Amino acid sequence: MSEEIPLRTILVPLDGSDFSFKAAKYAIKIAAMSKAELVCVHAIINLPYDQFAAGGVAVAQYLNESKRLADTWYERVKTDASKQGVKATGETILDVASPADSIINYAEKKGVDLIVIGTKGRTGLKRFLLGSVASGVVAHAKCPVLVVR
Repeated sequence: MSEEIPLRTILVPLDGSDFSFKAAKYAIKIAAMSKAELVCVHAIINLPYDQFAAGGVAVAQYLNESKRLADTWYERVKTDASKQGVKATGETILDVASPADSIINYAEKKGVDLIVIGTKGRTGLKRFLLGSVASGVVAHAKCPVLVVR
């Protein structure tokens, strides 16, 4: 039985790395072929307690700088996407304890059809010690996930 699986919304988490932009390029190609919309997200991690204790100014600077950086990443992807006739948007997720959980929750809330995420491709002990947003998303997302190395 061949069932058509529509792709309407593709989610691309961005962290400013070359790996996340490579994933965005794949997502743009897929979106162009399927006439899907691309949504970029960046999760801003909570500051450690000792940095929060330093005062509201440090927190505000951290949030403002993080949002500014994310906006430049969104614009880069939007420019590339528009060249392929793909509509792209960007959204920053604030107050995040776990980037993987925030990506998964966002995808579920927005009814995302596919997540395209970049990874450094670490394996074994390095992945265990450093953690991996991509592996957390792959393990727990309810929609398909494409991992780009």
